[in-house]
Amino acid sequence: MRALLPQLPASLRTALGSVRGRLTILATTLLAVALALAGIIMLFVLNQSLLGSADSATSSRAQEVSTTISTDGLPGLNHAALALPDDLDVIQIVDARGRVLVSNPAGRRAPLVPPIAAGDRRTVDGATFPGSDVEYRLTAVGVSVDTGDLTIIVAAAEGPIHTVLLTVFILLCVVFPLILLLLIFVTYYFVGRALRPVEHIRAQVAAISSSDLSRRLPVPPTNDEISTLATTMNDMLGGLEDARRHQLRFVGDASHELRSPLMTLVGLLDLSRTTREPIDPETVEDILLPEARRLETMIDDLLLLAKADERGVPLQIRDVDLDEIVSEEASRLTALTPLDIQVTLAPVRVRGDAEKLSRAVRNIADNAARHARSSVHLTMASDNRTGTAAIAIIDDGHGIADQDKDRVFDRFVRLDAGRERSHGGSGLGMSIVTEIIRAHGGTVVISDTPDGGTTVTIAVPMKIP
Repeated sequence: MRALLPQLPASLRTALGSVRGRLTILATTLLAVALALAGIIMLFVLNQSLLGSADSATSSRAQEVSTTISTDGLPGLNHAALALPDDLDVIQIVDARGRVLVSNPAGRRAPLVPPIAAGDRRTVDGATFPGSDVEYRLTAVGVSVDTGDLTIIVAAAEGPIHTVLLTVFILLCVVFPLILLLLIFVTYYFVGRALRPVEHIRAQVAAISSSDLSRRLPVPPTNDEISTLATTMNDMLGGLEDARRHQLRFVGDASHELRSPLMTLVGLLDLSRTTREPIDPETVEDILLPEARRLETMIDDLLLLAKADERGVPLQIRDVDLDEIVSEEASRLTALTPLDIQVTLAPVRVRGDAEKLSRAVRNIADNAARHARSSVHLTMASDNRTGTAAIAIIDDGHGIADQDKDRVFDRFVRLDAGRERSHGGSGLGMSIVTEIIRAHGGTVVISDTPDGGTTVTIAVPMKIP
């Protein structure tokens, strides 16, 4: 069928290639096969029924004649015994040498079948007289009388049976195509009617542009597949709208964050070009280099998040000693901040990416150090029963409101709006932590400490699932 489609007119090719056309073709094909099988079975059953009726009539009359001859002999056969009803055509009595002794109709001097032995019974199909094309179905019965063995032949012409079968066959050949034609129109109409809401939904979705994803489809109150489809499409549109809103916000926030260090760099370079004075080393060390590094870090963070969105965070899996990572981060914080850095270690080894896990711990530790008032506590533990390792980083800061605990993991989110960007991070740290820990099959949980601070707990499986 597909090979023929390119040779058809475009409009017909489109109609046949549609779901409506394919369902119509499928239904028509199935019904055609069913009708063909039904027709074959009907003709077979009808043929067997007609042959059975002919056999019953010939056998019954042959038995009657046989009984009469066995009782009264040939002289006992009267006109009534040899009479032919409408369903019988020939009665013959043949002796053992094949001579026709009695025949109705008269004049048939050749037997339809050779004589058989007394006591035998035979059914023959397609018997003919010499020089005649008329076929008969007959019953032959052998009887024994004083003068010798006789064969009683009672036959019915098969022509009426063939005529009935041919008539029924012609009727089927006429009626079945009409049924198929009617089915084509009915199926095409009702399938089109059933698919009309789907086409309506398709047209509405096609009319929704990417700039107006707030539109929604009306959900029909039918509680069927159509209403489910409309609901699913609305859910999809809602997801696309959220994704686009997040994308626009992400692009806007990224542009805003990148603009600040770039403006600093470009401003100082323009000033140097205008005044024709070189930038002094102190400015390079205190302003240009930190801003350039901040810009580099932000770009690296954006690239990592972009890779995570596309195919997940790439990991280089090997054995990792988590206690070494926590110890190194504690030492780094001690060297960089005046805070009281406390650490509680336990020997824990996991399968993971050492660099990525170290980055996740560092992001949380830096965030804790920025908000702590006097101390940061890093602890770790493992649970062999659940097969997980946990790192908790605790600060004694002002804590995080319950409504903001989920927002912390969003990109470019700073809960302290008044904090300067140069000291407040890019707002991507916790997002990166989430992606890294998720890639390791773990979780990140934020909770409150009794003294009002914040505890961020990382839990990762000791073996990557």
